[in-house]
Amino acid sequence: MKKLLGIVVLGLLLVSNVYGETVDQKRNYYIYNNLSMDYNACQHYFLIMSEALKTNDSDPAKVKNFVDSSKLASQLAFSYGVDAGLTNEAMLARSKILINEMLKSINNDFTNMSVLFLEYGEFCKSLIDTPEIRNQYWINKAFEKYK
Repeated sequence: MKKLLGIVVLGLLLVSNVYGETVDQKRNYYIYNNLSMDYNACQHYFLIMSEALKTNDSDPAKVKNFVDSSKLASQLAFSYGVDAGLTNEAMLARSKILINEMLKSINNDFTNMSVLFLEYGEFCKSLIDTPEIRNQYWINKAFEKYK
C-alpha cells in the first residue's frame, strides 16, 4: 500500500511538472502580455493623433510620422501578444476597449486631444524611441512577481 501511495504521489509530481507552468514561463507571459498592452495602447494613441492632425490640415510629414509609429506599435503589440499566447480575438477585444476608452476620454472630439497627449504622449514616444527601458521595466516586475 505504501509503495502504491508513493507511486501515485510521484506520478502526480511528474504530471504537475509536465503540465504546470514554470516560473520562467510565467515571467515570459507576464512580460510579453504587458508589452503587448503597452504597444497596443500606443498604436491607438498614434492612430488617433494622426486622424486629429489630418482634420486640422497639419503638416503631412507629422501625420506620416504618427501613422508610421502606429504601424510599428501595432506590429510589436501583435508579436508580443502572440508570444504571450493571446488569441487574435483577445487582441482585437483589447484594441476595441482601448479605442473606446481613448475616444471617451476626449468626448469623441479631436479638439480635446490634449487629454490623450498628456496621458500617452511622452510614454508612447519613449516606448518607440527607447524600447529597452520599458522591456527592462517589465522584466524587473516579472522577477519581483514570480520569484
